[in-house]
Amino acid sequence: MATVLAVAIAAVSTAGTLVRLAPDVHALALAFWRVLLVGVLLAPGLRPVGRRELRLSLVGGLFLALHFWTWFLSLRETSVLRSTLLVCLTPIWASCLEWAWLGARPSLRFAVGIAVAVAGVGVLVAGGDEAQGSALGDALAVAGGMLGAAYFTIGRVVRRTVPITTYGPLSGLATAGWLALFAASQGVPLWGFPSSAWWAIGGLALGPQLLGHVGFNYAVGRLPAAVVAAVVLLEPVGATGVAAVVLHETPDGHDVLGAAITLFGVLVAVWPSQPKVEGAAPRPA
Repeated sequence: MATVLAVAIAAVSTAGTLVRLAPDVHALALAFWRVLLVGVLLAPGLRPVGRRELRLSLVGGLFLALHFWTWFLSLRETSVLRSTLLVCLTPIWASCLEWAWLGARPSLRFAVGIAVAVAGVGVLVAGGDEAQGSALGDALAVAGGMLGAAYFTIGRVVRRTVPITTYGPLSGLATAGWLALFAASQGVPLWGFPSSAWWAIGGLALGPQLLGHVGFNYAVGRLPAAVVAAVVLLEPVGATGVAAVVLHETPDGHDVLGAAITLFGVLVAVWPSQPKVEGAAPRPA
């Protein structure tokens, strides 16, 4: 199981850098091909579902499409560290939504973790070098995390009756459909890219989306969700390392300090025992 988690975290850690390696491809196009390719690969697992589950999957796909759109845009406006860290606040937003919608009341430890994480974000935003990011990029990443949390919460409901072998491709294809509509409405081309961009798109699909998501979905069916969520918090660390090597993007001291405080706060918040939910990934990154 440790190997599965290691491969998954390594895969998702490449997402931010891969987006940066296709600067001429619109965020909507990158997101469309990322989810479409994997949705098609997993399509043999599709089975009929009820109308309620279908409606919820379509709504969840809408939130996931908006998550990728805002997050990929943020990567064009701020550093990989800041964008990945802020979008990784998803577990906090998801817990808040589960409290409001599903009645899963969080613990005192969760509240303390939120307070610490917010303090860390404050250090990150207030003290960092302006060259490392922008208010717009940071805000888009936070929005991406909130939208991802909505997708995650809806997925928790659907997964009570729908197996991951069906929900995975259903969600991916629904998301691709929404992204295609958004691209058409914005006049965004979905093909005609240089070969280097297609390599980045293929990497996004086979790495973060397939190896990352499938790996986490596999692990969360056999380990407590809190443990997997804690491992996912290594993504900003891995993403920063990849960006430093490939993009020569090195964070400053304030960003590192703020990120460390934020990750510790999120870890405190998500660590309390949670019920095992097969196939419910902690984050849709």
